[in-house]
Order: sequence, then C-alpha cells, then structure tokens
Amino acid sequence: MEVERVSEQDLSDLYIIREDGFIKIPQDSYLSWLSLFYALPKDLVEKRPAYLELPRNIKRLLHEERYRKMLDDSFLELVWDCYAWSIWQFLQVPAKSGGYREIPGDWSHYSGNFPLWRISYDIIRYFRKAFECEMDWSYQRLFSAPEDIDVPWLSYQQFSNLVSNLTDKIVAEQNLQPVIDSVWENLQPEDYNSGRNVSKRDFLRSWNHDRTHEHLSVEEIRETGAVVDGEGVYDLPDPGADFETKVISEVQVQQFQQSLSEQDMNILRLRMEGKTLQEIADAVGFKTAGAVKKHIDKISRAYENYITDQSGED
Repeated sequence: MEVERVSEQDLSDLYIIREDGFIKIPQDSYLSWLSLFYALPKDLVEKRPAYLELPRNIKRLLHEERYRKMLDDSFLELVWDCYAWSIWQFLQVPAKSGGYREIPGDWSHYSGNFPLWRISYDIIRYFRKAFECEMDWSYQRLFSAPEDIDVPWLSYQQFSNLVSNLTDKIVAEQNLQPVIDSVWENLQPEDYNSGRNVSKRDFLRSWNHDRTHEHLSVEEIRETGAVVDGEGVYDLPDPGADFETKVISEVQVQQFQQSLSEQDMNILRLRMEGKTLQEIADAVGFKTAGAVKKHIDKISRAYENYITDQSGED
C-alpha cells in the first residue's frame, strides 16, 4: 500500500524550521515529548502495546497521518506515567536510623495525591529540558538522522541508569531534597491508598494522634463514651492488648519467613541492612536492580496476602 506523504508545510503546526536550520518544537505540543518516548525501554512501552508500532524514526512517524494521530492524550499519559514511576524508584527519603533510603513499600500503597508523586511528575519537565539541552537526545539529532536509521531501544538497565543519574542531578540542582524530607517527615493518613496495605498499616501503628485528634480523658471514655472524627469510642482496650498484638505479629512474621526460600530471605536480610537494590542484585546474582525491586514487591504482596488470610481466620 502506498503511504501518503505530507510536505513540511503541512507539518508547520507541529514544528517550525528556523532560518538557521534548527527545529523549534512548541512546548505544548505532544511532539515535544517524543524524545523522552524514544528513550523508554520496550518493557515499559509494552504496557500500551499500540505504541510499539510507532516508527523509531521521527521523519517516518511524522509523514504518516495514522502515526501522527497516535500522539494524543494516551501517548502523553504513557510517557508521563512511565517516567514518574521510574523517578519515584530513585527518590530518597530520610531513614529512621539516619541517612537516606528509597521510598519504602510498593508504589501502589501511596495515594495519587501524595506530594512525592506530584514531585515525580514535576521532575519530568526537567528531564525534557536535559534531553534537549544537555544530552545527545535532542530533536535536532532526531531530525538529522537519515530516514532509514531507527532510534535503538534502550535496555531496562540502561534506562534505569539514565533515570537514576538525571533524578539525582535534578534533585540537587533544584534543591528538592529539603522539600522531599519535609513531605516524608509530615506523612498523613490520606497519603496512603484506601484499603489494606503493609505500608499504611505500619504507618498507622506509629501515627501520632495528637496532630489531628482531640485529647480525651480515660474517665470521659469510660463513663460517657466519646466521638473521634465522627466515630463513637466507648470501650477501653485491654491494657495487655498492645503486648498481645506485638507477640502475635512477631509469630506471624516468623511463620511467614518459614515459607520463604533461602534466596528470598537473603534479599530481605540485605534490604534490612540498608543495601541498595543494585548491591543486592550483585550479591544474589540478579542481572538488574529492577529485577530485585520486582522480587521484593512480590514478597511484599505475598506477606500482605498472608496477613489478610490470617486476619480472616480470627
């Protein structure tokens, strides 16, 4: 089938060729995100497989209407979501023992309105600027490539290294770490998704109710009951309940650990010791840090399911 070609004039609403030969892309154009798309690994683009069809050469892409039409809101969501999720993996938050660590728990445990998610998305605009001004991923390079030359796919590891390095650089240049620290040190219950998840449960166990809850005396609760955030509180807990809960939790953890393989136990032990994902990958023989992250997420989900099943048996 013969492909209909379009002229440069027909594409003038997408980009402008200046007199000096340089390409100018409007910042509000979907096209302005194409350089970031070309840096995505196939593993992430496969989340929306239709975009695997986009030609890996910008000239071939722009000269076919069916491909130009794919540069839409769905395309933008794919690019933004992939980068925000990847940036999230490399943000550093204060650790209880001092220093910094990656954001604990699975990303899905946190609300979409959690400020660190918003920071992850905001950082993407600095990625676009870095691609254009500081790296060999500019639009000029894309347009200068011969039409028969494809932009190669990056591997997942190459992409992870790129995002890790750029995230660290941008956080430092924009002085975002104090903001990230403040967000993490002032976590709120609404920063977590509704429903049961390990991260939310652990947070609520240590939540300081003085921040949002009124002070109530023991006598008031015993004699008249009270209402906290619209819910009635009438019964005092057994004084030994905290101890009992702690003992039960420890038993559950021990029982769950017995179901893990030696490799899983080694991964968890190294993580508890503060090792990075790449250090763990090197220690247990995994090829990439991303593989370790997926493995930890799998263990986390298994533990959450185990606790849920145990609770259902009570």
